[in-house]
Amino acid sequence: MSPRGRLAPAAVLSAIALLAGCGSARPAAAPPGGPPVTLSLATAAGYPGGSWAVLVMGGSQAAHNDFWQVFVRPAKKTAWQLATPPGVASNGGISVAATGGQSLVAALRPSQKLAFSPLARSADNGTRWVQDGLLDTPLAAGVSALAAAPDGGLIALTSGDGVEVSAHPGAAWTRLATAGAVAAAARSCGLTRLTAAGYAPSGTVLLAGACARPGQAGIFAEQAGRWTRVGPRLPTALARGPVTVLQLARAGQASAALLVAGTGRRARLLGAWSSRDGQQWRLSAPYPLDGAQPRSAAWAASTLGVLLADGRAVSVTGPGAAWQPLPALPAEAAGRPAGAATLAAAPSGGFQALTAQGGRLSVWTLASGTGTWRRSQAISVAIPYGSSG
Repeated sequence: MSPRGRLAPAAVLSAIALLAGCGSARPAAAPPGGPPVTLSLATAAGYPGGSWAVLVMGGSQAAHNDFWQVFVRPAKKTAWQLATPPGVASNGGISVAATGGQSLVAALRPSQKLAFSPLARSADNGTRWVQDGLLDTPLAAGVSALAAAPDGGLIALTSGDGVEVSAHPGAAWTRLATAGAVAAAARSCGLTRLTAAGYAPSGTVLLAGACARPGQAGIFAEQAGRWTRVGPRLPTALARGPVTVLQLARAGQASAALLVAGTGRRARLLGAWSSRDGQQWRLSAPYPLDGAQPRSAAWAASTLGVLLADGRAVSVTGPGAAWQPLPALPAEAAGRPAGAATLAAAPSGGFQALTAQGGRLSVWTLASGTGTWRRSQAISVAIPYGSSG
């Protein structure tokens, strides 16, 4: 790794010192029950300057003709606009974090022979980007691999289950923890892998992962260099199988998470919302997946929307609430491959559906009073086919 150019905050240094002695600990073995549950990188979220969304466009992944794109809808606007950082092939995926106001940071996941993750920064909702250094360890594939602190600092989950932090965009990255260190500090979970990183509104560092031990939800908070599992506590009926945290996100003045409890046809989807410091969590009602995999998730304030692989779309509005089905998606949305469709907040509340087909992005909005979706916008994107082969 390249030399570290700047010192990390004191809290980060103390964390490194305390974790160094247990960094060689290994996560527990993966639980039985089939392949791990994961979300695609397609997602959307609101931030003070508007809303952003990420989808994959183009063609064959095998031919390296799949290019991930960023779209932004500025606050008080109704139309989405293309906002992909220029200059680096985006075949591996893009993660976006909002650092305050209209400011965004984007990190590109490595693909083909690229062995690091370039970063770009925008102060105007993605209209103009400047190259802003790099993360010289590849960014992980998780949808929550990059997040921003309330003070503008950054946290990144890397492909080797490491956690890196940066005091601000452009500053040097410093190792904070590893999955082994977190597993050693919170043995009750049986952590098999880290899946997400983020910050509570108070600035507390949060990590999340998959737990092999039944009923244990793996959300961990860092305080004075020590990791503590902070929950949430699952009801007895859901405490018989492994639990995976799929995503961490900001939801207004709270942190939020999306979880799957159990495996196979017994798997249940759960939303979770925290206190300001990320220490106490409250759950939504469980939603039976009936064998379908969650494919994409999007956050609109305290409301969470999820697309499932079987074409269903559901949403939930906060702690204790029951999941509600959204109207049947248009065929173009329901039939999209993983990464080519997501939900996003609508300007007037509720959700829009964003779908990508070749070089065209379609935005679908629920027609008032009809319960059906109509195409409200289309954006043509020039795809550089053959440029990454």
